[in-house]
Amino acid sequence: MIGEEECFELLASQNLGRLAVIRDGRPEIFPVNYALDGRTVIIRTAAGAKLDFGSFAHVAFEVEQIDPATREGWVVELKGFAEEITDGADAWSVHARAAGPDPWVRGDHEHFLAIGRGDVSGRRISSPRGD
Repeated sequence: MIGEEECFELLASQNLGRLAVIRDGRPEIFPVNYALDGRTVIIRTAAGAKLDFGSFAHVAFEVEQIDPATREGWVVELKGFAEEITDGADAWSVHARAAGPDPWVRGDHEHFLAIGRGDVSGRRISSPRGD
């Protein structure tokens, strides 16, 4: 297991993860680029399923880094509450939007989701010796 502080350090070292939401009673997973602001994951997105089903809902967010040559790396998962902060006028929402990522895919990405108030866990992945 990876401790909480190191989990957030690992999340801060990457910018691509997966967002899991529940849509019509079934899980759906989206690749997203993100930024970490303290202990909050900020996702900039367009209107659509991520926003519709991820906003004001419990979600899971996962990031991994695994070296295919050695089959070693780590996985970090954050289970938390996502809320849309697009129109938030409070100081925290304004700051979080400014900390958000530039989208990898260009287009109309004017919405922001913040994932926080959750549990983070992580684990190391290692290949058994002798492979």
